[in-house]
Parts: sequence; structure tokens; C-alpha cells
Amino acid sequence: MNKIFFVILVLSLYAKFSYAQKSIIRNDARFLFRPLLFVDYNLYHWYKPPSLTNSVNAGQIFNVLPGIGGGFILGKKTTLLFCVEATIKYHPFSLDLDGYQGMGSIAFPVLANFRIPLDGFFFMQIGGGLQWTHINLHQRTSSQLSNLNTFFITCIAEIAAGVEEHLFLMYFLRFGYHPQGSVTFDFGLKFGLNGSLWE
Repeated sequence: MNKIFFVILVLSLYAKFSYAQKSIIRNDARFLFRPLLFVDYNLYHWYKPPSLTNSVNAGQIFNVLPGIGGGFILGKKTTLLFCVEATIKYHPFSLDLDGYQGMGSIAFPVLANFRIPLDGFFFMQIGGGLQWTHINLHQRTSSQLSNLNTFFITCIAEIAAGVEEHLFLMYFLRFGYHPQGSVTFDFGLKFGLNGSLWE
């Protein structure tokens, strides 16, 4: 009888120990994978393609159309988060006030970011990537119609800060540069959804 009781006790302790170990492993390894959807609204942007002169550029304040973006985010809200995102942004009234050459621009930034949780719901975000940009999309001047006007690329860095809980809102500052002389600058806000990161 004592042997049976002892065997039952040992098996019971082993089962509890195994369950505890599995729970610890699950809790430690449970980095949450969430889709990321957002709108990207530029409060101001300024784009300069690579050129031999400094006269070609385009900018706009308070874009009438928000950009649309998506990606994924990996991690938990209490730890360092990693996210990859891509956006399409169209600025219909982007132009150069000093010397009109055309109107409109489009940009495709692709970023990998680290999101750092701060106190409470606040966070900051730092990252970088590449941006493809095209300016003077339509209503170009007759003198510019014969000039090559294509996409140009910049290496971009972004810093942002905001709040989140299921939904998130952040202000961002993004700067891009390429050795051939192209420059991009964006300042605005993002509003989106990434699901709960508290589980």
C-alpha cells in the first residue's frame, strides 16, 4: 500500500513539474506575431531627386490623401518589438514654388523598425530602410517633358513616438539620402491597428 502511495505521489509531482516547465517555456517563447495596418498622413514632405543642380525638388504641406501601409509586428508590448512595414503615398499637389516644373509625387517607403516600450502606453520607434520616390508626375512644363523623370531611391532613417493599445497613433520624422544627391524628408503621423500585444 505504501509503495502504491509513493508511486502515485512521484507521478503526481512529475506531472506538476512537467506542466510548470511547459508553461514557463510557453511564456518565455510566446512572441506574438500580428499583422500591421495603418494610414500614413504627411504633415509636410520635401523630395529632391539626384541632379546636377539644386533647382529640382517638390514639397507639400498637409497632404489631402493619406498613405496606406501594412506589414507585421513581432514581440510583446512589455519587450522590444520588431516590425516591418511598407507604405504607398500619393501627394497630388506636391510642387516646387521657386520654379514650377510639374505637380504631384508618389513614394514607397519600406522600413524595418524597433519599437521600444516606455512608461504605460507610450513607445518610441527607431528604424531604417529604403524609399522609392517619383516627383512631377503630371502637368509638367513643356521644357521638362523632354527630360528624363523616373523613380529615385534614398536610404531612409525614421524616429517616431506615440501611444498604443490595440490601436496606435504616432508622430514620425523620416529623412533619406543617397550619394548621388537625392534627398527625402517626411514629417507626419500614423494611425493604425496591430492587435493586442498583451497576451
